[in-house]
Amino acid sequence: MNKSLWYKPIDQNICIIVLNWENWQDTVQCLTSLQSLPAIKNVSVIVCDNGSSNHSVQQILSWARHYYSAQEIRTLTATSRYTKSTLSPFVLIQSGENLGFAGGNNVAIRFALAQERYDYIWLLNSDTVVDVHALASLYGFAQAYSKTALVGSTVLYYDQPDIVQSAGGCRYNSFLTKIDSLMDGEPLHYVEQINQVKLDYIYGASLFMRVAAIRTVGLLNEEYFLFYEELDYTQRLKKRGYQIAWCPYSFVFHKGSATIKYTNPQTLQRLQFTHYYENLNTLKYTARYHKITLPIALCTRFILKSLLLISRRQFFLFPSLFKAYWDFFQYTLPKNRTNRKND
Repeated sequence: MNKSLWYKPIDQNICIIVLNWENWQDTVQCLTSLQSLPAIKNVSVIVCDNGSSNHSVQQILSWARHYYSAQEIRTLTATSRYTKSTLSPFVLIQSGENLGFAGGNNVAIRFALAQERYDYIWLLNSDTVVDVHALASLYGFAQAYSKTALVGSTVLYYDQPDIVQSAGGCRYNSFLTKIDSLMDGEPLHYVEQINQVKLDYIYGASLFMRVAAIRTVGLLNEEYFLFYEELDYTQRLKKRGYQIAWCPYSFVFHKGSATIKYTNPQTLQRLQFTHYYENLNTLKYTARYHKITLPIALCTRFILKSLLLISRRQFFLFPSLFKAYWDFFQYTLPKNRTNRKND
């Protein structure tokens, strides 16, 4: 494939959204990498701080003042009235509380939609660094395939930039409730020989979204809080006739779970928190989109998760596993169904 095919001049308005929570160091590094993108007048950056309790807001504003003039910086809160205004190159929105991945990003998406000028929105994890051609490639790909509403990047390991973490997205096994990242661990030179792969959903580290599709399908489902938002959104897109795809030559380098500290938890409570939502939302997603396999999935997941925790001697995570199952059954009771969103 000819790489230059996707490097198109950006002549439409694009909004880049980065969600920060207690992790301003990685967020600032991500924002700095965005400065390496070719100078584009019609691209805005929106950072939503998701109720950080540290000095994230001050640190991000300090960074912004180094790269933008005072007139180019706009600060808002989640309760601000989002009305159409002159384009601001940099916007910082404070959510006021931790709204989760979907809720925090939705705060920024609502603002972007209210401006009525953006054609695409690029959701980036705060623990990513982008290649200089990452955005131009996504834009060129989306322009070439008009039915594609959601495009993913080639996500590479930050500390091993020649190794692929995800070729655009993942596959989901509803029987085992197992997620497999496409081409994970493969060398980049091998993956570059492949044009496309079959994806069940786009990897959440880099989500390039068509605004027209967002207006049709709606915002991210805040019911999940953490994990499975991108799977749910992909299913909703497909139900409306949209397609998803991988743009091979958009490179994004991902540190991997730096925000939630899953692989190296700072506290026991943080690990229990993420383990709970991983299990709860796996069951929610399976119940919503894979009803036939749900009975099998309930059993296989509990057995396999239990064996894994025992093998790792992580007995302290059993309470969060039990709670996830208990809350899931409470969630599926008929009396609660009227309160469920985006069914």
